[in-house]
Amino acid sequence: MTTTKATLANHLKLDNKAMKELSGQMNDLLSDYHIFYQNVRGFHWNVKGENFFDLHIKFEELYTQLYENIDELAERIVTIGFKPLHAYSDYLKSTIHKEITDVSNGDECVKHVIDGLGILAQSHRKAAKAAEEADDIASADMLTKFVGDIEKRMWMFTMFSK
Repeated sequence: MTTTKATLANHLKLDNKAMKELSGQMNDLLSDYHIFYQNVRGFHWNVKGENFFDLHIKFEELYTQLYENIDELAERIVTIGFKPLHAYSDYLKSTIHKEITDVSNGDECVKHVIDGLGILAQSHRKAAKAAEEADDIASADMLTKFVGDIEKRMWMFTMFSK
């Protein structure tokens, strides 16, 4: 990872090696976010069927929240002295998510959303653990807050699919 200021982690009184590891975890999470965000945009644009109106709105709410989390996460990476990934080619190398194309069936879209939220929750937990190990309580707090919201959305989409 390229640092924006070589001594920023030291200025924050945090261990540079641990913060470098954390920035890697956070960039992996950022990659997961971007690919999932684009998948959800595709579901929003292409969903068809009897639940169109409900799902169209819910997908928009979800991708709007994902966008806000992306921005906050990237800014936190800069705050701790590192550079956030910003090219889709880098995201595709770093993400666990697969690009989802040509899906318009509402039930299938919801299944992909639930799976994608699960991947995000897993990636958040991994990054939060790295933040705790680095004693970066601000990053750990942000990541924990995000995972709580993701888990709630997983529950809601799961209940919708029953």
